[in-house]
Amino acid sequence: MSLAAPVNTTTVQCPVCRTVCDASPLYHYTASQAAAYFCPKTRNLERYQRLENCIQKLWQGDSSIILQFQNCGFGFGYPFIGGDEEFYQILHEQKGYPAWRWDYDVALQEALEPMQTGKLLEIGAGAGIFLKKIRQSWDCYATEGSESTRKDLKSLGIQVFSDLDLTIESHQQSFDVVVLFQVLEHISDFHSILDDCRKLLRVGGKIVITVPDGEAMIRQEKITGCPDMPPNHINKWTPNSLAIALQQHGFEAQTVIFEPSSWKNFRGYLHLKIIAEATNPRSLASQIYRIKNKKFRAPLLTVLGISAMFKMLPYFRDLRKGGAFAMIGTLKDK
Repeated sequence: MSLAAPVNTTTVQCPVCRTVCDASPLYHYTASQAAAYFCPKTRNLERYQRLENCIQKLWQGDSSIILQFQNCGFGFGYPFIGGDEEFYQILHEQKGYPAWRWDYDVALQEALEPMQTGKLLEIGAGAGIFLKKIRQSWDCYATEGSESTRKDLKSLGIQVFSDLDLTIESHQQSFDVVVLFQVLEHISDFHSILDDCRKLLRVGGKIVITVPDGEAMIRQEKITGCPDMPPNHINKWTPNSLAIALQQHGFEAQTVIFEPSSWKNFRGYLHLKIIAEATNPRSLASQIYRIKNKKFRAPLLTVLGISAMFKMLPYFRDLRKGGAFAMIGTLKDK
């Protein structure tokens, strides 16, 4: 993606530390570039067009910039607005939920195992993979915006709410643990979410947050050409900025754990490199995505991945690094 066009950012405040921006934007994206990142034109033109229209409405224009504040390290997309329900409905038409992840193990080891049992809330539970694992020992609750997903969670015996306001009405200051796995990077109004977590937790309760590492996301674009694109990821968190945000809402940030290095991360970089190439309608990757039959498309993309690997060899040391971190906080007694 191109560097930012000249933009006056001297009046833009950091949502975390409240300082005024004193640096040039890192990147500039158009709505067309964003839509092509989420769905290349050659893959599904109609879906690409719906995404472009939706993003333009969110941005109230055709462009977005990425800012990063030196004082706390926090980065974010500007206009500072995350995806809405329409955006995520379109986005998830071709996506599923991941299987067991490294950050679930972090929550188990750092928060749940020391307590052994209690009352837990997962915000943005998705398919409930984590809750399925712990529901025999823990009293499990969830918030989830999707009606169909809520039905699936209820069928597992999990008490689920459509939003946090409804949860607070009946369960204020009653949870031992609240977890947010890869949620806070999507939400511009993160202060409200953290304030709600404070209302829901008992004093001494734990909050477990995992987010993409903002510095890793910037490194990702350098290596692959594939951005950490708004309005999906609107926030780029660092351990320092997340600790500050937690402290602002009455939490003591205690533990930071980075995603471990793995060859799975290497494969992820290859995938992102191909996605970046596919945004060019004249590229080979774009032509391969025209193939509707996955059985034929998959082996061709594998061959393309080998080519992408050679292009990224100068960054070989970085290719196994994890791209996220977990932070554990404890609610302090006022």
